[in-house]
Amino acid sequence: MLQRGDQVPHFDVTTIDGQRFSYSAAWQQKMLLLVALPALESESSRKYLSALAASRRLFEDDTACVVTRDRVPHVASCAVVIADRWGEIAFAVEKDDAAELPPPRELGEWLDFLRNRCPECEGEAR
Repeated sequence: MLQRGDQVPHFDVTTIDGQRFSYSAAWQQKMLLLVALPALESESSRKYLSALAASRRLFEDDTACVVTRDRVPHVASCAVVIADRWGEIAFAVEKDDAAELPPPRELGEWLDFLRNRCPECEGEAR
């Protein structure tokens, strides 16, 4: 599983909406919110998808919000990964069930953190 500070590998998937997504197209352009769900649909994944859809306003145009059931290299089949526009992971979590994934509000808070962090301060911290 990818960890905070790792780089997101470039990947191509089909979203749950049936759209093709290539991370290469978003890289250096948008932040990434990747939600990987198990291949088999379940009640908990349906509920999680519903909560994400209801919270869509949290995910602005500066974010590639990708929800897929496809395999993504180094990402568990039930996971969330959030990365800045350069592909550095700020948050990553894997769970056994979609019901255990962080709520959309928390994902929005991570994205706000990335939007508002000071690049100069980040450089000084390293």
